[in-house]
Amino acid sequence: MRWSILIIAIVVTIITTTFAQQWEDYDPNTETTIKGKIVEVLQRTNGPVILGVLKGDKVYYILTAPRWYYEREKISLSIGDDIVVNGAKYFSRRGELFLIARSIHNISNGKMYSFREENHMKPKWRGRGRDGRNEH
Repeated sequence: MRWSILIIAIVVTIITTTFAQQWEDYDPNTETTIKGKIVEVLQRTNGPVILGVLKGDKVYYILTAPRWYYEREKISLSIGDDIVVNGAKYFSRRGELFLIARSIHNISNGKMYSFREENHMKPKWRGRGRDGRNEH
């Protein structure tokens, strides 16, 4: 048990550091869709909420949105939920594969969540403050 907690802590630290700026980039040419079950929800003060999604015998890490965006949009994604993720592949500097979420359909509660603007794939929270107003 201690080892799994340590491994999760290390993964969260690496992911948060690696994606401080880059996790907002999105390449629609690498889009893919996966269906699986949420087995981890990783949250830190800064950076995206990261979902660990089990598909078959492999866990995929999904970069979503800042925690404050979840709260503002009332996004509900929890461990045990069955989901379908549409997102772009992203390889870290260490060669690890992640998906940057464009949209997530939570099959368990029937809701669809969108994280990217349709026309230019920019994050929906970009240029907006925590209260939802445009920042200048």
